[in-house]
Amino acid sequence: MSGRRILTITRRVMKQVLRDHRTVALLIVAPILVLSLGALLFRTDPVAIPLGIVNEDQGMSLPVVGSIDLGQRILDELIESDRLEVIELVLGEVDERLLDGSAQGVLILPEDFTADFLQDQQAELDLRLEGSNPTRSMTITAQVTQAAMESLASLAGTGFGMPGASQADDGEGSLPLSVEVTYFFGGEEFDTMDYVAPVYIAVLAMFLVFLLACVAFLRERSQGTMERLAATPANRAEIVLGYMLGLGLFALIQVSVILFYTVWVLKIHYLGSLALLFLIITLLAFVGVNMGILASAFARNEFQVVQFVPILIIPQILLGGSFWAVSEMPQYLQPFAYAMPIYYANTALRDVMLKGWGLAEIWPNIAVLLGIIGVLYMLSALMMQREVA
Repeated sequence: MSGRRILTITRRVMKQVLRDHRTVALLIVAPILVLSLGALLFRTDPVAIPLGIVNEDQGMSLPVVGSIDLGQRILDELIESDRLEVIELVLGEVDERLLDGSAQGVLILPEDFTADFLQDQQAELDLRLEGSNPTRSMTITAQVTQAAMESLASLAGTGFGMPGASQADDGEGSLPLSVEVTYFFGGEEFDTMDYVAPVYIAVLAMFLVFLLACVAFLRERSQGTMERLAATPANRAEIVLGYMLGLGLFALIQVSVILFYTVWVLKIHYLGSLALLFLIITLLAFVGVNMGILASAFARNEFQVVQFVPILIIPQILLGGSFWAVSEMPQYLQPFAYAMPIYYANTALRDVMLKGWGLAEIWPNIAVLLGIIGVLYMLSALMMQREVA
């Protein structure tokens, strides 16, 4: 083995890469971009979860102890929590707030809440959850339970509250508190995987099709097929549309595999129409096809195609509402989030799978995806004219 020959080959490879200024730039810019976005998002202070409170509790006055208002005590405990943003509501607002998501849960304290507890030594909380985000639902339930337990404990000095535990029929202690949870969307059977599944579906549908389209179109250009097609009567718009539909057929096959495997093999719960889910994923796949065709105009080889992933795909995963809600991101990042195609697909998929919404509710997201496909198609046609020229 000759060290000189190895060193010669090493120098040749280094010179070849250094001559490609675009590759060198991507090697530097791509990781800096991804690391910066990740740092901004991971270091963002968590946003308090909005919790509505309907406090109709009238309290109760006792001869020796005086006035006791258990509902107000629970409300005060919840206000002190840094995990929750307490919003005081009236009973008629509950469904509207849960529907539009301005409250992720609502705790209802009836007017005889204190009186019933003093009589039965048992408190039952009526907690209604929006339900589309299991993690938030669990956080709200835990915070409400903790606030109620601390409120009951504070009554110990009055002779009520939690002297220990009420005695069950079998003599064992039981907590003097129960939380009756109802869900506006979803239910107890929905877990974190059900919430994350729409994200996985969207990311796979876009990412894999993007790579397929980008590499396939780049190969056609490198083999001189584009020049030969330009010599035919077909104009550039027809050529791009033909490639988009041809590659789109394989995208449909992949979309079918992703959707059906997710639903029937992984047993992901969904509430809405399966056909509507297929439509959303198909539109996102066509976004990926057009992004791949457009990106191929800027790539000279397959190596550069792979380097486009941190530039075009990973920012969409980070900023597209996949793992961080856009409303919880720093204000200066939110406009970029709304420019990401995957944001509209994530929103539509979650609305259909977790809320059971139909086309009448999600059509704005469908319209945006169609518009993005149209814009990318026109840009691809224009870039093809430049390449052929």
